[in-house]
Amino acid sequence: MKDIMEIEVLKLKHSKILWIVTLAPLFMVIQGTTNLLRYYDLFTGQGQNVWEQLYTQSMILYVSVLLPVLISVVMTFLARLENANQSWKQYLSLPVERGKIYGAKFILGCGLILLNILVLILGLVGAGKIIGVSGAIPLKVLLQPVAAFVAAMPIMALLYVLSLKFAHIVMPLGVGIGLSLPAMVVANTKYWLIYPWTYPIMAALGSDFDVFSKGSLVYLISLILLVLIFALGYLEFIRRDIV
Repeated sequence: MKDIMEIEVLKLKHSKILWIVTLAPLFMVIQGTTNLLRYYDLFTGQGQNVWEQLYTQSMILYVSVLLPVLISVVMTFLARLENANQSWKQYLSLPVERGKIYGAKFILGCGLILLNILVLILGLVGAGKIIGVSGAIPLKVLLQPVAAFVAAMPIMALLYVLSLKFAHIVMPLGVGIGLSLPAMVVANTKYWLIYPWTYPIMAALGSDFDVFSKGSLVYLISLILLVLIFALGYLEFIRRDIV
């Protein structure tokens, strides 16, 4: 597995995906910081925690738009490395277990998304220091983005499986981006629990939603869906012919 991971990482060397992963969240932090400063009195006039307001203003668009789009792009890109060059046949002819290839690509995809989350957290902390926010940094700022990552793992698994199954990028990108569009609307209803695209929203901003009454349940459901989708995709990948 280690050798395969090294190969997969090496494939990213000349790609732009790392730049996208690391720079994209910083734009959300800049947008959130700008919005906070523009309406500073409104957001903090009643003694609200400034760190939490900075977090909320940055996370609304990040978790509802950027994160699902980025997951779609990353997972599609990892499969596209082989699909675009029609190199699956050569890759799978190597004396390596298919399951290890399947697992390595998914781990790398999740790693890129986690890197994006960590850059977001560092960006939030840096932005707060730059604009002079005082006081201790709340755990919400440091931990809830990671919770959103965990809650988003079923989405990662589903889009990864679709990216491997369909050579053309339209299907995984269409599903990933298309289903993210109504997520914020659904998150404000009692039906959010049956719509996985709302899970990262609820994990990151759940305390701001009155309907978030089953918050802890979302992580159990995410884990179950992750295992189920990953396992079904694994079985399909090792059995089917890829040319």
